Amino acid sequence: MKILLVSDNHGDAQILQTIYDHFNGKVDAFFHCGDSNLPSNDPVMTPYQTVIGNTDWGITYPTIVEEEFPEGKVVVTHGHKYQVNTSLTPLLMLVREKHALIMGFGHTHQLGCEVVKGTLFINPGSISQPRGEYTRLGGTFATVEVTPTTFEVQYYNRQCQPVSELQFSLKRV
Repeated sequence: MKILLVSDNHGDAQILQTIYDHFNGKVDAFFHCGDSNLPSNDPVMTPYQTVIGNTDWGITYPTIVEEEFPEGKVVVTHGHKYQVNTSLTPLLMLVREKHALIMGFGHTHQLGCEVVKGTLFINPGSISQPRGEYTRLGGTFATVEVTPTTFEVQYYNRQCQPVSELQFSLKRV
């Protein structure tokens, strides 16, 4: 299984189209972690399983999306309702409830990934308004490939180029 996660494009439809065009046929699913600021009927949103973010006013997306794969379940939420700015504990409770293998979220505009109790927690960062150490990249998104023993995480810049320093092989257990 290989998935792509993007978040916080804040109305930039072109970058979502660019990412889709580059990765179509190369990943099994596209997930958007919220704050797209684009309506669900916008054609650029069609391939993305999208959740609502805190700036998606008047737009109808679910708070949580989940998809079951043979390797395990992917669960995505924006994170603003789970206090992701201060702790992963509320997301850990959601992971337990949903039995997630991968927990994707956005909101903070800062990329990050770690394995907690066998679940990969991943924030792809903001593709359009990044914050933190990797702001210089101008925006990021991520792919995750699940192997029998690892989560292979690769972050990309806005030009769909892999960022060598942001490639991680994380043990699943």
